Amino acid sequence: MEPASEAVLAHRSDRQACVVSRFVPAANLDVILEDATKNDRAEVAVDVVDGAKRNVHHLTGGYAKSLRVFDDDRGVGAETTDFAGHIIEYGSINNAAQSPIRKAASEAGKKFEPR
Repeated sequence: MEPASEAVLAHRSDRQACVVSRFVPAANLDVILEDATKNDRAEVAVDVVDGAKRNVHHLTGGYAKSLRVFDDDRGVGAETTDFAGHIIEYGSINNAAQSPIRKAASEAGKKFEPR
């Protein structure tokens, strides 16, 4: 159900509908929201890293140690610095995808968005 954009005010004698209130977002709303949610997004990223460490096979070398939280121009998130991280995450012609980061994000109730 969409909120009413206009309302009829009882005290108006002409019973004409009029706009009672309107939300106009600030020009820098994206910056305000990004700053306001940064700590919460970092906590989710920590949960994703912890979950990815649990989801990955133990014979993947240093993959689990390479998982980390990042906070840079891409935003806040979880990543791996392992040279074979993309193969572990997405698989290859010779290897099935383990998807530790995507599984961990799903377990945390979040959507994985590669960047």
